[in-house]
Amino acid sequence: MEYISTRNTQKVFSFKDAFLKGLAPDGGLFIPKKIPSYSSTELEKLKNLSYRDLAAKIILKFCDDEFNENEIKNLINNSYKEFRTKDVVSITKLKKINLLELFHGPTLAFKDIAMQVIGNIYEKILNKYKLKVNIIVATSGDTGSAAISALNDRKNI
Repeated sequence: MEYISTRNTQKVFSFKDAFLKGLAPDGGLFIPKKIPSYSSTELEKLKNLSYRDLAAKIILKFCDDEFNENEIKNLINNSYKEFRTKDVVSITKLKKINLLELFHGPTLAFKDIAMQVIGNIYEKILNKYKLKVNIIVATSGDTGSAAISALNDRKNI
């Protein structure tokens, strides 16, 4: 997938470049040049997938120039191995209410769901290209603990 800046649609970036830069050089945000869409038939097939399989299918569309399907599946499975439930998220029924539980990650924060994947993507890209990165996080909430957990003990970070 190709990425562009919200301030310059002419310059194109790869997933790796957008991921490692964070913000576009012109101060804009990176967005996909073309937003992936799903047909009704594709959505019908996706609706019965496990969370892990669904995440792998969706994430692959955004980084298929960097990772193949097996790499993404392994990355996803590795990202969620420390979660307290195999399904990553759970739905609990309380009478007529369905509650989506997003607290099964290592820090009990919903942010673990994305941050664990991000940590693994960083590690994989940095190792592949023999790069190093310094990451600074400033927060007053549970984002900090989720980020620390996701990046802790990673090579080249």
